[in-house]
Amino acid sequence: MADVEQKRDVAVSMRFRDDDLSIIDRGAKLNGLSRTEFMRRAAMHEAQVAILNETVVRLSPSAFRQFIAAIDAPVAAVPDKMRERLTRKAPWSPKRRG
Repeated sequence: MADVEQKRDVAVSMRFRDDDLSIIDRGAKLNGLSRTEFMRRAAMHEAQVAILNETVVRLSPSAFRQFIAAIDAPVAAVPDKMRERLTRKAPWSPKRRG
């Protein structure tokens, strides 16, 4: 009998606040995914980003000079609409109690 590689799933238990789960469930529903698949994808994405952030990028001398020139260039003005969006509070941010 041939060796058949079996798929092994590992259960992961986590605790969440109800309001966090509401946001997760809403995001999952909007993407047509189960909560589990939505959270798996989110976790995988964050892990990949963390790994990529630690990746060394090698540049040719010419590309490096272009990179340095871009960093040293004056900052372009930020349009008012973009500035408003960057300072807008996220809908999932906790509301201040007072």
